[in-house]
Amino acid sequence: MLSESELKAIRSQMNPHFIFNVLNSIESYIMDNDKKIASRLIQKFAALSRLILENSTKSLVTADREWKAIKLYTELESMRYDHAFSYTFTVNEALELKEFLLPPMLIQPLIENAILHGLIESPQPDAHLDVALNMAADHVCIRVTDNGVGYQKNTKPLLPKGIKEKSIGLKSILERVDMINRQNNSYKASFDIRLGENERGTIATICLPVIKVV
Repeated sequence: MLSESELKAIRSQMNPHFIFNVLNSIESYIMDNDKKIASRLIQKFAALSRLILENSTKSLVTADREWKAIKLYTELESMRYDHAFSYTFTVNEALELKEFLLPPMLIQPLIENAILHGLIESPQPDAHLDVALNMAADHVCIRVTDNGVGYQKNTKPLLPKGIKEKSIGLKSILERVDMINRQNNSYKASFDIRLGENERGTIATICLPVIKVV
């Protein structure tokens, strides 16, 4: 059975604001007679919705499904903001994403935070998001990097590493990492968020124990 923190993370990915904004974008493209872009948005939105619904009852999904979901989410946000930022998704070509498992909807809040609070809040010509997945013998790390405004250092430090009190998605990540560590006795999961180079942007990293598909 999924824990409450997992369910909150799932709900946060397809929150009402995101659904409303995507549908608004689709409507605006239709009104502007840009049917091709509207059609692409609908197709990506439908694909993402289906993935989330299929994964919503599972504690773990294959990494390729989670990777596809966060890529679709990022593509939709990029289209919604008229390609105001570029993005890259990097994974070692030798890795078989179908061969190991990840908790669903764990990475998405980091991407949402990077886009909405880093890249869109203060638009710039070179705005960029990078999502990278790397694996070692006993753990896998996912790093989300943006070159935006960075998290505010004057926030009340109720959560580690400058996470804002109202960052519910980030708080849920901490809860899920703690839950993973209570269930796992080998490699300990971790979550770190810090300012990027020259105090520009944010680097958020989640490291998890490798769980192979049986």
